Amino acid sequence: MQQYVADCATYAAACAVASDPSIIPVPTKPGSYRSSDVLQAFDTHFFSKCYLTEQWHGSSYEMDVDHLVPVNQNAALKFDWNNLFPAAHKANMMRPRQWPVGGLLDPCRDDVEARLLATIGANGQAPQFEAANAADQAACNTADLLNLLHNGKPNDENSRLNTKHLRVTIAAQYERVMQAIIRFLAAQNGNNIQRLAIARRDLQALLSRQAPFTQLMRAMYPVVEFVPSELLD
Repeated sequence: MQQYVADCATYAAACAVASDPSIIPVPTKPGSYRSSDVLQAFDTHFFSKCYLTEQWHGSSYEMDVDHLVPVNQNAALKFDWNNLFPAAHKANMMRPRQWPVGGLLDPCRDDVEARLLATIGANGQAPQFEAANAADQAACNTADLLNLLHNGKPNDENSRLNTKHLRVTIAAQYERVMQAIIRFLAAQNGNNIQRLAIARRDLQALLSRQAPFTQLMRAMYPVVEFVPSELLD
């Protein structure tokens, strides 16, 4: 992938100065966009998490390579690094292939945290997403997509059951964060600075951008109410 991008840049530069650009050899496209350099870069930049649900998979090799803008919408972006994202297989399969009017938020370019609101119910139930501004069509489209992936289609029991494992996984992470907050608050009220240091470190790790479901966990009311902002990277 990296070599192909470099070859394309060289090709464009050569065509710009050639008297007859047609004689310049066109770079050979890679046979697959699912190459080791792409997957390793996903591990580094996306922390082995699905870009749609933030579910952690340990390795991007376990996930699909998704095109933010579908190939059927713009074939020229098939091998464009900026259009490739790591996605859980189920999320990738559930995502509609039609590019919505107004597009979707790009997690690498758009301020998703400012444009998209996440909420989560008691005990980690019923994750929900909505646009911070109802006039922001890309944010509205993204919220609709995330609600579909997390909760299934409305009034469709099979679809809801098909997404149940994700909600169970989110609820388990919610419980871990809740227990960490309880330990942190108890340590704050005690006089053992070592215990407080451990509690701060554990809580910071669970709420970091490298942790699963970062946006949903940071949307927990106890996090908003009791966790100091300096613990959020």
